[in-house]
Amino acid sequence: MPLCFEITDLPPEIITHILSFLSHRDLTNVCLSCKMFRDVALQDCIWQQRCREDFNFTNNEGWNASYKDVYAKVLHRFGQTVGLWQAEMSHYGALVHVQFDEGRIIGRQCMAPVAPHVSDALRVKTLFTIQFTQDQEDVEIFCHKGFSDPHKGCLEWKEDGSLLFRCTEVEHHQHPEGKQRTICSVFNKSKLLLMKFLVTTQLGCNYRMSRLARSPRRSPAVIQPGFFKGTYGGHGIEIIQLKYDANGKIVQGIKITGDPNVPATKISFEVDLSQPIILTSEQQGTVALIEQIDIPELPPDTDIQRLPPQAFIVPDDCIDRFQNAPRTCRARFHAKGQIAGHGFSDPSFTVGHWVVFDENMFGFLWLKLRSFSVYSRVLEDLWS
Repeated sequence: MPLCFEITDLPPEIITHILSFLSHRDLTNVCLSCKMFRDVALQDCIWQQRCREDFNFTNNEGWNASYKDVYAKVLHRFGQTVGLWQAEMSHYGALVHVQFDEGRIIGRQCMAPVAPHVSDALRVKTLFTIQFTQDQEDVEIFCHKGFSDPHKGCLEWKEDGSLLFRCTEVEHHQHPEGKQRTICSVFNKSKLLLMKFLVTTQLGCNYRMSRLARSPRRSPAVIQPGFFKGTYGGHGIEIIQLKYDANGKIVQGIKITGDPNVPATKISFEVDLSQPIILTSEQQGTVALIEQIDIPELPPDTDIQRLPPQAFIVPDDCIDRFQNAPRTCRARFHAKGQIAGHGFSDPSFTVGHWVVFDENMFGFLWLKLRSFSVYSRVLEDLWS
């Protein structure tokens, strides 16, 4: 006669291994089936695996809680906040990096370095934290903006997958010495900086965030996609994301942070990789000369990966936003850059050149504006 047995007859370690393949919802249902399954399903090693597989949460050091409690009370509700986000702050925007920290989830605003130091690291400021309450029974959210200690805030998921952060104690965003003191502390630096400060301060208590996707590496590529810091004249340094289209023929620079002319989320420039160009030093003497000469396009079948290095100089009649630019470049292409009036009025694309120096630096020559901008790669690992 065939042997008959119940699954409950299996050794506990075998049952534990079987249950480790279940989702958190299935584990919850298993707990309702019988006491034995409940005891096995509540083992922390099972929930440690769920934390790792569902949220890439690998270390509960500093949380003072089991993996099961971290999963049930924190990750199940807020684990999906971890990642990279673009925050809506009027036309300026913001780059927000949310990650696990010891005992909390922390959201940090990653700001461009102060002009003209485009190659410097991003400046980081804490926006909000998510952590256990003192009794470990619930979680609380703190806003770190403003002029006082951290205070209460909240996070809300929207139907479109975006995330809304809201400060619930907005009085903490008022300068203790009054609004006039706030304005005076910024006004002496820059009128554009004052404008940005006032707008982001007014909207900084309530803003929506949209998730940013990582651009996959391309092989081959004249330069890999990613985030870059670029010089934008009086607006300072802004952050853009360099992307390729599906065919790898078009490169776009999308603004992550912006300004009153060309706001965040808009295209800053677009490059047609089928239009490489080669110029001699003599042909680059002035922007006026570049505009006058006939720049021949290379044959359509030109392998841009095998283009020889060429000379590069900033034209004499051009505003150089970066001192000591490299004297040679890897490649140069016809491109177009977006310009607009205040409030993104009358936007249009104007001709320019996209100049790739190396894997971590490129430039854009705005011919109409007679301006040269340099972009330096964000080297921090924002996906860890």
